[in-house]
Amino acid sequence: MKCKPENKKHLLFSLLCYLQIPLLDFLEWTFKSDITTVRTRAGRFLGYHATGLDEERRFPPAVIFRLWHGFGEGKARKHLHEMIHSCAQEIALEESDAIIKDKTLKIKTSELTQDSFERLLTPDMLLEVYRNHAPFTWKVLETISASPNLYRKRKSAQPLGSEGGTEVEGLEDGEVDDGEDLEENPMEPARSEPVVDSVPDGFSRNPVHAALVAMSMLTFARNRATNALPLLCGLFFKIEGTSSRVLQMLSNLGVCTSVKTVERVKEVVSKNCIENARSLILEGDMFVTVFDNINLYLRKHQQRLTNQHTMIHATNCAIIRIHKAGVNVAEAIDMKAKLDRRGKRFNAKFTDILPSKDDDEHLRKACTNLIVEFIIRYTPGSERWKGRAEMLEKVREDMPRDRPIPVEKTDTRPFGVFDANEGSKKGIIELLDLIRSRTTMSPEEWAGKVRVLLGDWLTSNNFRHARSDRKDDVSPMERLEYGEEVSQLFHFALQATQMIIRTHFGTTIDDPVSLASHKGLLGRVWDPNVANYAAAKSLIRHSLIARILHITMTIKGYQRWSDLWSWRPTYDDVKAIAAEVWEKWATTASAEHAKAQKDDWAAHDIYFIRDALLFCEFEQAVSYADPGRVLRVMRYWCLAFRGAGQHNYARECAEILLRWKYELSDDLREVLERSWFVNRWGKDGQWIAADLYLEQLNLLVKRIFIAQGNGVTIEYIMSKGSACVEAFRAVSHTVANFFGDTDRRRRAKEVRFQEDMRVLVEDMERKWIHKGFKEHFVAMKDKNGEIAVPKASKAKKAKKKKRPQQPKSAIVDVMVTGAETWTHGKFNDFKRLTTYDPAIGYPIGQFNDHQDCRLDNGTVYDTPTTLHLTFDSPVDVLVDHFEDSGVGGGGEFDTGLETDL
Repeated sequence: MKCKPENKKHLLFSLLCYLQIPLLDFLEWTFKSDITTVRTRAGRFLGYHATGLDEERRFPPAVIFRLWHGFGEGKARKHLHEMIHSCAQEIALEESDAIIKDKTLKIKTSELTQDSFERLLTPDMLLEVYRNHAPFTWKVLETISASPNLYRKRKSAQPLGSEGGTEVEGLEDGEVDDGEDLEENPMEPARSEPVVDSVPDGFSRNPVHAALVAMSMLTFARNRATNALPLLCGLFFKIEGTSSRVLQMLSNLGVCTSVKTVERVKEVVSKNCIENARSLILEGDMFVTVFDNINLYLRKHQQRLTNQHTMIHATNCAIIRIHKAGVNVAEAIDMKAKLDRRGKRFNAKFTDILPSKDDDEHLRKACTNLIVEFIIRYTPGSERWKGRAEMLEKVREDMPRDRPIPVEKTDTRPFGVFDANEGSKKGIIELLDLIRSRTTMSPEEWAGKVRVLLGDWLTSNNFRHARSDRKDDVSPMERLEYGEEVSQLFHFALQATQMIIRTHFGTTIDDPVSLASHKGLLGRVWDPNVANYAAAKSLIRHSLIARILHITMTIKGYQRWSDLWSWRPTYDDVKAIAAEVWEKWATTASAEHAKAQKDDWAAHDIYFIRDALLFCEFEQAVSYADPGRVLRVMRYWCLAFRGAGQHNYARECAEILLRWKYELSDDLREVLERSWFVNRWGKDGQWIAADLYLEQLNLLVKRIFIAQGNGVTIEYIMSKGSACVEAFRAVSHTVANFFGDTDRRRRAKEVRFQEDMRVLVEDMERKWIHKGFKEHFVAMKDKNGEIAVPKASKAKKAKKKKRPQQPKSAIVDVMVTGAETWTHGKFNDFKRLTTYDPAIGYPIGQFNDHQDCRLDNGTVYDTPTTLHLTFDSPVDVLVDHFEDSGVGGGGEFDTGLETDL
């Protein structure tokens, strides 16, 4: 048939139209057909014709590809672009409509609750919604963000192990591709939680995240009611301290909601959180109330002569549900049984606060187990030991336990800030009435049952004095009979840390085993007079580990740090070494033997190892929620606090020990022990102290949810900035975890930690520490740093000339000193001034305490009754990893500074 090619094409397409055959079906049939002729022509179309005259048409599929991507000239290109644009516009509009009509993506701020952030507002949920509603748009965005550039193509084409040049093929002159997306930071460890969707090779950023945020911005710009991800992002930025100006700019871009919306959410969620805490109180379950004062400077940077000391003195509060399995709640909260047991401590004996032989045996097993763990974890090269993981598991199995609490995720509910200062008797009375009022209980309902009140020593002491002053008041509510006060463990850890610093800080000149000497060797620049808790605790822990490693070297006969790298012990070998470390370098008997040899260096070293191991036993007991182990440690600290001059907490240890034995029913005792611990994750070994949990809330209130400028008012904090912090902390964790920013960088810290250990060990090796005894004397200093010589007594002139007074040793066993102090009438005074008498109520009197000046070293710790360690930074109180202890203070490799985070 003689006809022009153009007419033949028209005729063929007219036939398709006449027969109503879609072009897609025809093309699909062409390439799937089994007919030989058709398959041959389809194969010729897909083949490459090297002899073709037109180079651009030698591969027919390439012609279609170029038309699709806009290469070429003429009407075909224009029509194709118009057709693609029309189709894409129609598909995108349809998908956009589907997204903005989805009710799950529309969050009404007035309906938000504390649980909404776990049930509704999660990035994983948004990811699936966007993928289902907009598959076409999602694929386009994913292609744009995930397609490899020329640099990645070139790198992926190179054989494994080959070295290429730095030039990037295909880049224009002057263009630079630094390849920062190709290689991760070599010091960045593997993340503990997987990032959503796998990241393509060569990418450090997940393209899925970019596509998710882009779709959210596009739909939020079209319809502000589609605000699921912008609301999450707005809350996250606000939680992390982003300024209002930056938030407004991000809101204009469509990344997050406006500042006003975030403020509305804070108010709504705060009301809901308070309602949740109130419902826990009213539903009848066993709960405890923990509170602590929170002090905020009011516009500190704007202060002038007329308002230099303007502060907000408030009290933060939380309600904690108690795990009630095995507890008779009715008997635990029975007021009559509680009141009938008052005054039973009259029968107490001094031996009730002394460590027993059973306590000594438990401490031996526990400290030996800790030494084994330190050797396995921190010996250089131990990560290459055969069966190291099994060794650490065995350590956990061998850890002695004593009445641990069943593992369960703790139900904690912030109750918000109150406009009252609980730091005084008047303030705590006012606070308790405000708490009762917020619960909507009547005074008779509130005072009709035992109410467990948690706080630090000052809180408990103020409550006891207020109760003593009101013993003749008109009602049980006013007489404060309902309260069962319990001092909390985080503050015990603070005081114990200060006790170790006071006892063992020493001087760098004549005492090379002192903490002051180790602090200088490690280059820790913090001022001991204004030290924070994490820095002091880190110095103690690292010094302890270095001493244990050096003793291990001495036992093995090694003389160089590098010798430990080649050591390959078995678990039994490590246990044998740990037992020898304990017997020779961690007991009171071994320290007394060193004193008998006139070696103050060795005696001081042994006393420090003993006291530091006791602290480690305490924090491990908290981490595993074992109140039996906590009470055993308190028997030792009851003596040590007294010997170090920290008489308030020495008496508090005695208060707990005597009340536990004589004045509590079994069920109420179980409740009080469980109230010490909080488990945010519901995992074994990840418990924290209850007051540490409240300190974390205080940190969020003071440093993150605080308003700016004139917005810092007690009304703002109560309505928007306190009760909601727990819910928003969950938002921060969820968003950061989803977008891959969850873990700290640890490997660099671990390398620096190993260097610190090497420096300390090599210094002890040079000074012949742990290698026998030699006469060394460390003299007591006065406040001016001079050697203190006792003054001669004013007596009549003697016929014989007296010898000059010799200086005293500064190396003191605080436990022995404390036991002597208790026996010199202090225990009887304590019983007399704390025992309830039905005739006169609780006695009122003052304790006459005396301070041992042998431990004075010219620092603020010479006034031991005041806590000088600060704990107002994240590294002091936040616990987000398994390696962190249950009493805060940072991780195992932290130096106690915020810059480590």
